[in-house]
Amino acid sequence: MSAPGIRTSVFAYVTESPDYRAILAVFAGTFFAELTPAEVTARLAESGTALEEVTVTQRLEQLREWGNLEVSASVGQVGTVEDYYRRRNRYLITRVGQEVHDVVEGVLAQVDDVRDVSLGRLEQLRAGLETLTVLDAATAPPDRLAEAVRAVFDAHVAFSAEITQFFAAINQWQSRFDLDEDEFAFFSEVLVGYVGERLETLRRAARPIAGLLAEVAPVVGTIVERAADGLAARVAAAGLSSVRVRREPGAAEADWENLASWFVSAPGRPSRVQTLERDAVDAVRTLTQNLTRLSRTGTAGSSRRVDFLRLALFFARSDAARAHELASAAFGMFGARHLGGAGGDDTDPVSSATSWWDAPVATVPVSLRERGDTTSRGRTSRVQDRTQERRHLLAKRAEAEKRAAAARAELLEAGAGGFSARLSEPALRELQRVLTRAVADLGAGTASSGSITLDGVRCEVRREPGSTTSVPTHAGALRIEGLVMTVEPAP
Repeated sequence: MSAPGIRTSVFAYVTESPDYRAILAVFAGTFFAELTPAEVTARLAESGTALEEVTVTQRLEQLREWGNLEVSASVGQVGTVEDYYRRRNRYLITRVGQEVHDVVEGVLAQVDDVRDVSLGRLEQLRAGLETLTVLDAATAPPDRLAEAVRAVFDAHVAFSAEITQFFAAINQWQSRFDLDEDEFAFFSEVLVGYVGERLETLRRAARPIAGLLAEVAPVVGTIVERAADGLAARVAAAGLSSVRVRREPGAAEADWENLASWFVSAPGRPSRVQTLERDAVDAVRTLTQNLTRLSRTGTAGSSRRVDFLRLALFFARSDAARAHELASAAFGMFGARHLGGAGGDDTDPVSSATSWWDAPVATVPVSLRERGDTTSRGRTSRVQDRTQERRHLLAKRAEAEKRAAAARAELLEAGAGGFSARLSEPALRELQRVLTRAVADLGAGTASSGSITLDGVRCEVRREPGSTTSVPTHAGALRIEGLVMTVEPAP
């Protein structure tokens, strides 16, 4: 389900008639100019798309309903009612319509392209981090801090997008079996060596960046607080909660945590760069194996693509009887004629007149299938003693119940104290479990409160606009807007 306020209908035209893309292309190149249906029809004809004006009018109205276009509110000076309606019937593209058109056309234009990876962005990222280490986060001017943060995250956003798309393409290519001669040469002569060089350069560049991120980590909170700049910060300072402004990357500590996860490893969690490197090596290894298979005859002519095309040609030139023979030989698709023995009344659930197509699958004993008889061989296996396993499972369950009871006791103690103490991870999970169900009981209607009692814990939430309930946890503060929460023992 989409979030409130987000209109997904602006993407509906992509799966509809190609006429919609052609019409939006006319508006996208006009810099928000106002066009009538007649003008749009003329421009479509100039680009090679012949549509009647009635059809164009219908398409324009549909795009307006989806939110890609809007009707102009400016009619200027008019002398007659006819002029008024003629000028009123002018369309222009909306801001979201322009952005959606750019995104869709960009994706469709580059879906088969191989995008290069510019590792020079890592040098920009490194330079930005070095600038931050030189600046004193507590005394430096906020505008200089904001500029340094933008330099770091602009380079990181561009680099992460490029490298993720490139390695995703490698993972898709590793299962290709339909290479033609040019693609074969690209993979064998260019791509494998290019990936190796890029991985080595990436490995060398990631080490100093990880060191700089570790140096900046202690003052990230100060940087985020003092580097608040731009429209989003001014809207927040003015208290305009109803206005949504997209924040720049780096304006929250979570952005810095995401940046660190790309280059800094943690116990049990490799960095994103290490993960991409490992996946790329595995993909290139698979590519190399496929290239070795394809090059056994010295050319790309041994590709399965050629074999399938030759088989399709055989099917195209065969009659019905020969096509069945080809299918049987190539794919094992034999006819539905079978031989078998007569089943007894107690083992055959259907009559012998039932078609093999409708009859259930026959049950064939293992001895009959493998040896051709039903004679029992060997000794009967002893029943295994599962006492130790059962004792271990019971102890494990008791320990889990003990930990859950301790977490609930911690939650009740924190609730009695107004949630001033920091919750542990198990206690946070218990709070999320009861809070989710209490909010579900509150629902989206006009009910003023909702409650739930679960495993001795009663959680109640009440609507109170403007209030904020904050629960400190090991991972940060859990903030609940517009609700008052009460957690107490069940009566």
